[in-house]
Amino acid sequence: MEIYLLDKKEYNKYKLDFKYTTKYYYDVEVDSNEVFSIKLVKKPFEKEVQKGFTGILYEDWLENPSAYVLTEEEQILGYLEVDRESWNNRLRITEILVLEDFRASGYGTVLINKAKEIAKEEGFREIILETHSCNTKAIDFYIKNGFRVNGIDLSCYTNDDVARKEVRIEMVYRLYNSVV
Repeated sequence: MEIYLLDKKEYNKYKLDFKYTTKYYYDVEVDSNEVFSIKLVKKPFEKEVQKGFTGILYEDWLENPSAYVLTEEEQILGYLEVDRESWNNRLRITEILVLEDFRASGYGTVLINKAKEIAKEEGFREIILETHSCNTKAIDFYIKNGFRVNGIDLSCYTNDDVARKEVRIEMVYRLYNSVV
């Protein structure tokens, strides 16, 4: 198994197709009786839901990205893209994809470990990433790999994100202990 850096010129605007199915979502419960209280509660959909979106490598708005491919015997298993946020000393995982046929085989952890290695080598204080509240398999995977919920955006994608059960969740992996 090997991880290769993808050439920025060759893979500029390279599209990654993300597809997943989910039986659950994290419902966002907002309590307005207090100053402000948000709770995430895992709930089942009435029926399994299929989701998909397209990610793009080396987007122009990224500050200092690097993209990688994970292979085994010339077979592509997955991709990882990270961006260096110098203004806050964080490494952001902008894209992480294990191809469907290779999921639940440990390859996602290999990619996460690559991001952790980069963050440690380059002295970042934490790794941050975004996922959807309905992508419970991804959330469970990130938690298993040491990530925790760091923030929620109730209207990132549309004004109806909460009703659509697709709220943006920021997750963080801290490399160094800090007071939170």
